[in-house]
Amino acid sequence: MITHVVSWTVRADLDRAATISRIRELLVGLVGVVDTIRSLEVVGNVAYPGKNQDVAVVATFDDLAGLDAYVVHPDHQAAAAQIRELVTGRAAIDWES
Repeated sequence: MITHVVSWTVRADLDRAATISRIRELLVGLVGVVDTIRSLEVVGNVAYPGKNQDVAVVATFDDLAGLDAYVVHPDHQAAAAQIRELVTGRAAIDWES
């Protein structure tokens, strides 16, 4: 199983809660559309604001091929483009278990 985590910092000029809600809507909407997603959760940071990033997605896939299919899926590409407009920073990690 591959776990995929991406976190972002919301742009300072945007409402944090509304932006997290929008990012959640965009990514959760991919469940059932991208058939390689096994699980997907979007979470908002609750500790150390200003130090930690604001929002993250945690998704799982059966294997790297499933993650690769997600990354290039047109609906994911469209969601990612919208998210890039809402954030200033991004970090990611993927691991196998």
